[in-house]
Amino acid sequence: MSGTIQFSDYILDSDRYELRRGERALKLEKIPMELLILLVEREGALVSREEIIQRIWGKDVFFESDSGINTAVSKLRQALRDDAERPRYIQTVVGKGYRFVAPIDHSLPNIRLEEEKNGTKEAPTLTDSASVQVVQSTARQRWVILSVAVGLVALAVGSYVYRSSSSQSYQTIAVLPFKPLSASSNDEYLELGMADTLITRLSRTSGLIVRPTSAIRKYTGADSNPLVAGQALRVEAVLDGTIQRLGDRLRVSVRLLRVRDGASLWSNSYDADFTDVFKVQDAVSERVVDALAVRLSSQEEASLRRRDTSNVQAYELYMKGIFFWNKRTEDGLRKAVDYFEQAIAADPNYARAYAGLGAALNPMGYRGYLASDDVRPKIRAAATRAVSLDPDLPEAHVVLGAVLSFYEWNWSEGEKEFKRALELNPKLPLAHHWYAMSLQCRGRYQEALQHRQRAQELDPITPVITTGLGDVLFLTGNDERALAQYHNALELDNSLDETHLGIGHVYERRGDYKAAIAEYRLALQNSPRSRASMAALGHALAQAGETLEAKQILNDLVRTSHEGYVSPVHLAIVSVGLGDKETALNWLERAHDERNASLSGIGMELQLQGLSGDPRFRKLIQQVGLIQPVN
Repeated sequence: MSGTIQFSDYILDSDRYELRRGERALKLEKIPMELLILLVEREGALVSREEIIQRIWGKDVFFESDSGINTAVSKLRQALRDDAERPRYIQTVVGKGYRFVAPIDHSLPNIRLEEEKNGTKEAPTLTDSASVQVVQSTARQRWVILSVAVGLVALAVGSYVYRSSSSQSYQTIAVLPFKPLSASSNDEYLELGMADTLITRLSRTSGLIVRPTSAIRKYTGADSNPLVAGQALRVEAVLDGTIQRLGDRLRVSVRLLRVRDGASLWSNSYDADFTDVFKVQDAVSERVVDALAVRLSSQEEASLRRRDTSNVQAYELYMKGIFFWNKRTEDGLRKAVDYFEQAIAADPNYARAYAGLGAALNPMGYRGYLASDDVRPKIRAAATRAVSLDPDLPEAHVVLGAVLSFYEWNWSEGEKEFKRALELNPKLPLAHHWYAMSLQCRGRYQEALQHRQRAQELDPITPVITTGLGDVLFLTGNDERALAQYHNALELDNSLDETHLGIGHVYERRGDYKAAIAEYRLALQNSPRSRASMAALGHALAQAGETLEAKQILNDLVRTSHEGYVSPVHLAIVSVGLGDKETALNWLERAHDERNASLSGIGMELQLQGLSGDPRFRKLIQQVGLIQPVN
C-alpha cells in the first residue's frame, strides 16, 4: 500500500509512516505501524500470523515468539481505542490471525511532490493507493489539494521539530553480558561479544545513551542480578539475556527491564543456526528501540541494521579480541591484538576489526610494552584501512587521532580526527577519553576537563575513565578533588595500577614520599610488569633518600630492556630522581629518536620537572610540539 487512506476519524499515511486522528499525530512505534499498514492493505481479508511474521520480520526468519505479534496488536488497539471483545477495527480470528474490519475510504488524495528533474520540479500529482488519476481543475479541487499539501508540510515540519528536540532527551540503557543457560555451556567470548555487538548497534541511535562494554563486563556470571546491575550502572533500563550454543545451533532469550520497578518492557526467545546470529542481533536491536519508543531517522534505522561483517568466523574472532581488550592488561592486550589480526585474516574488509587492532596496539606503545617504532606503523595502517573501509566508523577515527597525536606528534591533524569521531558519535566514551589525553599533553586542561567529565557521564563506572578525570584535576592543581576522584575509582576496582599512580603523584607533589612510595608499591603489586610503576617508585625512593633501592630499580629496568622493551622515558624518570640529569636527558633524546609515544606526555610529567629549566629539555618540548611543562 502506498498513499493516504481514511477509516472512521483516522487518517493513515503509509508513505510518511503516520497515523493521525483529526489534527493530532498519534505516537505509534515501527512494528505496530507496519502491522496496521499490512492489515489495512488487505482490507477485510484474514491475515495469518505466519504472513505477519514473514512481512514484518522477514521471510527467512528463524523464530519469532507470539509475544511480538501480541504486543503489536495490543499497542494498535490502544492507539485506535479498540476493544478486543467488540472490535471496530482489528478482529482476532483465534488460532489463525487478524483482519481489519472497519470501512476504508480511499477517496482522500495523497499529495506527492516529485523529485527535482533536470533542475525543475514537476507539478504535484494526485495519487491514491490504486492508481494515478487526473483530477479536473476545479476551484474546489484546487482548494482541497492546497489544503492537504499545506497539512502535509505542517506535519513534516512538526515531525522534524519533534525529532530535533527529542534528540536532546536521552534514555539510558545497559546491555548486560549474556548468561549461559547452564555451567557446561559457558562461553565467555560469546556472552560478552553478543552484548558488545548490541551495544555498538544501539549506540548508533541518537535517543539512547548505552553503557560501553568496559562498564558492563564485570556483570558476567549466572548469579548477577540485572536490576542491581542497572542501579549500579545508573541506567533506566537493562537488557538481560541468556545464550547457549550447541554445535551449530544458537538459543537466545532476552528481556528488557525497567530498573526502577523491575517491570518487563519486552521479552523474546530465538532458536537459530549460529550462522543466523546476525539476524538475532537485528531482531533484538529493533525490538529494544521499539519497546523504548525511540524515534529513529531513516539514517539511524538503516544504521541499526548495518552489519560490520557477514563472516561468522571473523565475528567469533573479533568477539574474542573484544573480550581480551577489555581486560586492559598487558597479556590481555597481546591476546586482543592476536585475535583482531585473525579476524582481519578471515575477513580483510572488516573495518571494526582493524579499528579494534589499532585500539589494542595504542596502549601497548604508550605504556611501554612495545617499542613505538614497531607499533606506530601497525596502528597507522590499521586506522587508515578502517577509515577507508568505513569512513563513518567513529572508532576508526579515534584510533587514527591517537596515532597522529601520540606517535607522530601531528597534534592538529590528530585533533581533527578526534572531533570527527565525536561528530559521528558524540556519546563515545573512548573518543572523549583519548581526546582529553591529547588536550592534557598540550596543556589545554580546561578543555580536557570538559571531555573527561563528559566521558564519566557516559561511563560512570569504568575505573580508567574515573581515574582519567582525577588526572586532569591533579594537573589543574585540585589535589583534594583529584584524590576524591581516585578513591572513587578504587571503589570501582582497587587493582588498577593507574589509580594508585595518580594518588602517589598527589602525595609526591606534597612532599609526602612515604605515602607516595606506599601507593607506587601497590601499583606495582597489582601490575608487576608495569614499567611506569617501577619508574615512579624508583623516583620517589631516590627523592626520599632510599638511593640504594632506587638504583636497584634502575638496574632492573636496564636489564629488562635487554630482554624485552623498556621505554627510555621510564629510565629517565628514575635518573632524574637520582639527580643524574645528564643521563636522564640522554634517555629522553633517545626516546625522541624512537618517536616514543610516552614522550608525548613529558610536558605534564611531575617527575620530570627537575629538568624544566634545561635548554635540552625545552628543545625536546618544542620538538614534540608541546607547551612548557606544568609547574
